[in-house]
Amino acid sequence: MSLAEKIQEDVKSALKGGDKKKLSIARYLSSELKNYLIKENLDRELSKISDDNFYKIVKTQVKQKRESLEFAEKVGDSIKVDNLNYDIDYLNSFLPKLIGEKETQHIIMEIIDKNKFLSKDFGRIMGMLKKDYNNKIDLNSASKLVKDIFNE
Repeated sequence: MSLAEKIQEDVKSALKGGDKKKLSIARYLSSELKNYLIKENLDRELSKISDDNFYKIVKTQVKQKRESLEFAEKVGDSIKVDNLNYDIDYLNSFLPKLIGEKETQHIIMEIIDKNKFLSKDFGRIMGMLKKDYNNKIDLNSASKLVKDIFNE
């Protein structure tokens, strides 16, 4: 069963179990996956979505939910904050476990040392990280780590 098909199973189980929170986020993610298929002019079968594309869609949704969470926290809407935290946890359950910050920094240092990169090579460093470690490290924190390394 593909990851996208697991979402369909979650929708069914949430319907049967009456879990409104899970049903809401599972339906939302399912519709985003279907929107992707439509946008890419692909067959409307969720099993056709590759794992890489699935992760990309889920990461985008996590990012959007986090932005909404920041706003909800600023205005003090505790119900919205709880719902968004639930949604983020649900979405993150489909993403692979990321390498920790220390190991990410070690990988970055290896790339810099091996290729004799300088601060002007930031784009090349990030390109290598994205190519080799796309779903293994948090590229946002890696970007900050690279900047920190060259600002020392």
